[in-house]
Amino acid sequence: MKIKICGVTTQADAVAAAEEGADFIGLIFARSPRRVDVATAKEILRRLPRTCEAVGVFQDQPLAEVKSILKETGLSSAQLHGSESPDFATSLGVNIFKTFTSFTDGSLDTLRKFDVFAFLLDVPKGDRERARIDLDWAAVAKKYGRVMASGRLTPESAHEVVRRLRPWAIDVCSFTEIVPGRKDRVKVRAFIQACKLAHHDTERIKVRVR
Repeated sequence: MKIKICGVTTQADAVAAAEEGADFIGLIFARSPRRVDVATAKEILRRLPRTCEAVGVFQDQPLAEVKSILKETGLSSAQLHGSESPDFATSLGVNIFKTFTSFTDGSLDTLRKFDVFAFLLDVPKGDRERARIDLDWAAVAKKYGRVMASGRLTPESAHEVVRRLRPWAIDVCSFTEIVPGRKDRVKVRAFIQACKLAHHDTERIKVRVR
C-alpha cells in the first residue's frame, strides 16, 4: 500500500517524509496556505530521494497554466482537485490522480468516465460534519481503478479505512502538520507506521482466510 504526504512546502519536510517511508508527496500549486511556487518546487525536487515521487496538486486552473508548471518542474504526476473534465486530464500527458469529494450515483457515473492513474477520495473542504469518505461508495469505485483514500485522516481512522477498504494508497495532510505548510516529523512517522501496521494486519488476515 502506498502513502502520500500532501501539502509539503520545504526541502527538509520533503526529505523527511521520504526517509520515513512516504511513497508520494503533494506539492500544491492551487490557492492554499500550503501553496508552493515553481522555484520552490524545483528546489524540493532536487533533493527528493528517488524512492518518493512528487505530485503536483491543481484545482480548476487554466490548462495552459497547469501544462506550464508541469513542464517547468518536470513533474510526471498531477492531482486534479476540482471540476476538471476527462479531456482536461487526458490532455496533460502525465499520471493523473483525480479527486472526488461527492459520493453519489451521479459522481460514480462521472468517475467512470475518467481513465486515470488513480482516484483520490476526499471530504469537501470546510465540511466538518463528515468525518470521512463513504467507504461503501469507495469500495464500488475500486472496480474502476486504483483508489487513494483521504479525508482528515489520523493514525486511528486510517487504520479503520485500511482494514475495511484495503485501498491502493492513503493520503494525509493536516494531521502531519505543526501549522499549514510545515510538517511535524514525529507525526509523519506515526502516521506512516500506523498505515503500514494496518496494511500488514489486513494482509495477514487475508492469508488466514485463504
